[in-house]
Amino acid sequence: MQDELIYNDPQSSLSAWVSDRVDQWESHRNQNYEKKWDEYYRLWRGIWASEDKTRDSERSRIVAPALQQAIEAAVAELAEATFGNDQWFDLRDDVADQDPSDIAYVRSILKEDLEKAGAKEAVNEILLNGAIYGTGIGKVITEETTEITPSEQPVQGTLTSVRGTIEETVVQVALEPVAPMEFVIDPTATSIDEALGVAHIVTKPRYLITKGINEGVYEDKPISAYDKVDFGFDDESAAPNADDKVKITEYWGLVPKKFLGKTQDTDFDYNSDELVEAVVTIANDSTVLRVVENPFMMKDRPFVAYQHDTVPGKFWGRGVAEKGYNPQKALDTELRARIDGLALTTHPMMALDATRLPRGTKFEVRPGKTILTNGDPRTVLNPINFGQMSQTTFQEAAELERMIQMGTGSMDTATSNSANPRNATASGMSMLQAASIKRQKRTLMNFQGAFLIPFINKTVWRKMQFDPTRYPVMDYKFTPSSTMGIMAKELEQMQLIQLLSLVKQDTPAFGILMMGIFENSSLTNRDQMMQAIQQGMTPSPEQQQAQQAQMQMQMQAAQIELQQGSADVQKTQAQTAKYMVDAQTKELPPIKIPEVEMAKAQLDLHEQEIRLQEKAAKVASMKMDTLRTVPEMEHLNSETALNIAKARRATVNGAN
Repeated sequence: MQDELIYNDPQSSLSAWVSDRVDQWESHRNQNYEKKWDEYYRLWRGIWASEDKTRDSERSRIVAPALQQAIEAAVAELAEATFGNDQWFDLRDDVADQDPSDIAYVRSILKEDLEKAGAKEAVNEILLNGAIYGTGIGKVITEETTEITPSEQPVQGTLTSVRGTIEETVVQVALEPVAPMEFVIDPTATSIDEALGVAHIVTKPRYLITKGINEGVYEDKPISAYDKVDFGFDDESAAPNADDKVKITEYWGLVPKKFLGKTQDTDFDYNSDELVEAVVTIANDSTVLRVVENPFMMKDRPFVAYQHDTVPGKFWGRGVAEKGYNPQKALDTELRARIDGLALTTHPMMALDATRLPRGTKFEVRPGKTILTNGDPRTVLNPINFGQMSQTTFQEAAELERMIQMGTGSMDTATSNSANPRNATASGMSMLQAASIKRQKRTLMNFQGAFLIPFINKTVWRKMQFDPTRYPVMDYKFTPSSTMGIMAKELEQMQLIQLLSLVKQDTPAFGILMMGIFENSSLTNRDQMMQAIQQGMTPSPEQQQAQQAQMQMQMQAAQIELQQGSADVQKTQAQTAKYMVDAQTKELPPIKIPEVEMAKAQLDLHEQEIRLQEKAAKVASMKMDTLRTVPEMEHLNSETALNIAKARRATVNGAN
């Protein structure tokens, strides 16, 4: 403390300007959200606190796990939908670029770098924060790290080698989960980019700050210990050593440009003074350790956030804990009242005539105990029974659990069939699942649009700026490749299985449905089964040759039939011509052929000519089919895969 009083910080104006606004934002956040967030956290952890009592006479401390299960179910659904596939995001190149190999390379190395930096674990924690507090926040951290890899190093002048290690400096971009209690934002803003600024307030070990000063990250200024650390209700850390802690306020946002220098001017006017994007790090609300303009090429702030459930016009969203808070409190009240009542109806109680007990007697009831009384024990002692517990409390508790389902959209919270008979029917469960899936999909869209895509954008920007050799500067387009959650997969499985009973086994549609069933399953040999089905749907080269031979035989038979028909027509024409000649040169028999028979003969001749033309057209068509057979067989695999994808997409749309 003495060092702070002696040292005069030349950037005190900047420190005062930033600290004043951050303190106001923090006070606004605490007044409106801090008490609620603490209670949401306790309900999720199952921790009882005295302020959670619903009545003064309440003795039980049970916390029902219904809300805990709803939170964990929501997080599991979002995590499964985001990371269910191996490829959990996609990159698209510009339409004018005809070479897709460059974007495929960047996608592969970006996925590898993110997973190596622990992005999946960080995203899961951020999803949990969003479900509990309503807002999930992450910080994109860019730092240089040293990677040590084993290698074989040859010994100079010999044919041998020794095992050693290679140290390589790499630029790592990681995602750090930020708890809402550690984040403040301008309350008039609805997004991070819109705000005047945001601040990350944490308490860090003092040795890390000293290390940063030695490495040149922070300015070398005297720092005192911070003795106002608040660890909440964690009794294990109730008395920390204040000498080891330093409060760090990292502000990212607009600041007056004139305060970036060493000036003692404290006046600021929005009309005349210029604001610039900068990062300001303040220790213990007074000492400025670092102040620089935003070092990133896109001048963006390294924070991303999403609302689990959107609250219009607010930055802070609504989580699962808030949606299920009221029925959870009612359920806890019901269970605690029942447990307190069980203590009165289960444990024996006695009414005593105190004047007829021996002096100094400490009355207790236990098996085998001898009780001394002055007089008849039947008149001195009287057991007291407060009645029996009502059985309706079980049904009331089940209804309260159903209310938690209604509020949170969770389908994992168990409700008995007696309390909710529709759970015993397949149609009722399908309706409930469909409604729950729609709510989960809405949250997933919020997460992807507000968090996942901006996070990947910022990551690639950092990589292009600080690691241009691996990440060339390009115009990338990002698309999240989320899958269906567990509940959506189960609902689609039921629909696919029902469709199997309507389709014949030897048809292509049957194979497509089987592909969809195995794709949604979690079998260990799923890929092998899908490959076997696809091979069964694709004809082998032997089958293709047999089909071509069969078509050739059919064409030859048609040609023979055509030739026979042509011969019959020629024979009929010759007979007709002969008859006409005989009619002109010879006398006809007394009985002449009627003119009707002559017309009939001409009509038969015309019909034969028509059939002959139809057969000729059929042979020509078969020839064309034979010419098209070979290229069609070559493209059969790709067409089959396309049909499978279309059927799969149609089934997913139907399920959703």
